[in-house]
Parts: sequence; C-alpha cells; structure tokens
Amino acid sequence: MGYTKIMRDNVRLAALAGAVMFLATIAVLLARQLALVPSRPAPGFRTFGPPDAVVKIEEYSDYACGACRGAAGKLEEMLKIYPGGIRLTLKHYPLVNIHPWSLDAAAYADCAGEQGKFKAYTARLFESQEKWGRTARKPGEFEAFARELSLDWPAMQACAASPQTRQRLKLEMAEGDLKGVSATPTFFINGKRAVGPGQLLEQLRKLDKLLENRNKPAGECPEK
Repeated sequence: MGYTKIMRDNVRLAALAGAVMFLATIAVLLARQLALVPSRPAPGFRTFGPPDAVVKIEEYSDYACGACRGAAGKLEEMLKIYPGGIRLTLKHYPLVNIHPWSLDAAAYADCAGEQGKFKAYTARLFESQEKWGRTARKPGEFEAFARELSLDWPAMQACAASPQTRQRLKLEMAEGDLKGVSATPTFFINGKRAVGPGQLLEQLRKLDKLLENRNKPAGECPEK
C-alpha cells in the first residue's frame, strides 16, 4: 500500500513538473512573439540617435561575424541619411562556440568606449576580423589597436577583465537568448525581428516613407 502511494505521488510530481515546464516554455515563446522581454539599457557610447526617433533599432552583433561587419556599414550610412530619424542601440552577442575571441573583443570594445573611442576601436575590429577571429592564441590586435588609438592599454586590460564588464556582457547574451537570438546580426526594428543585413534593409524600406517624412525640414508638409 505504501509503495503504491509513493508511486502515485511520484507520478503526480512528474506530471506537475512537466506542466510547469510546458507553461514556462509557452510564456517564453509568447514573450518573444509579443516583444515582452525587457531590454537592458546599453552604455551611452553604444547608443546613437535621439530618444524620440521614429525608427528604433536594437542590434545583437558579434565582431568576428562577417555579416555583422556588412551591417555595421549599412547602419552607419542610414544614420547619416536620416539624421534624427533612427535611434540605434548596439548589443553584444558573441558566438563563442565558433568565434573564440569575440567575447574578449566585445569587452575591449566597451573598455575603449569608456575612454571615448568605441566607434574607432570597433571599426578596427571589424576591418581585421579575419586576422584575430579564429587564432589559437590571444590576438595581439587588441593591444595594437589600443596603442594605435592612444588608449590606456593597462586600464583597458583591467576593465576587460573586471567582473562588472563580464557580467554586463553575459546579461546581454542572456537577454538575446530570451528574445530568441541565435544568429548574428539580429535586429529588432520598432520591435519587429529581422535577421541579417538583407532583412534589415527590407524592414527599413518598409519604413522609408516614415523616415523621409521625419527627415523633412521644419515647415515642410509630409507627402500624402
């Protein structure tokens, strides 16, 4: 009798655990679908454009990713074409399983940002990603770029190794996971997901009229 009761209790517990896992999975999927996963604020040096821009883009990127390099150039061009119309927030999502040094690259990029050279440093990371992306030993380019840009290299090393920097990167990666990010670059454009430069441009073309109207000089009426 006691054995039978134990078996019944185990079955009930297993069923309850299964139901909890099922509900948790459904909750995560719904949160992704409805864009309910909260976004952590990015440092100011990784945010470009005004808060009231009509198009808000959040990008999850990896410095060793070729498609991310292409997307970076397109986004830079869009920011120039539509000044004030786009707000871009960059998030790190290093694919460490295939790009062993991309997590370190993200850390050094942020630490260069702390010294006011985020864009210059990241440009060099993208330009030379074939050299450092898959080397067996820690790339010397990280230090070379810092010295080329007159950055404080010892301070950058301490910053990149600090628990605060590593924790911020891990939290951004976890945030990307919750949003269903599995490839780079992944964008959320006014909350709508796009993967890769092709889908990015496709979504921006759909918003082109909105951007053009926002970009008109003051006093000029939008087209009907």
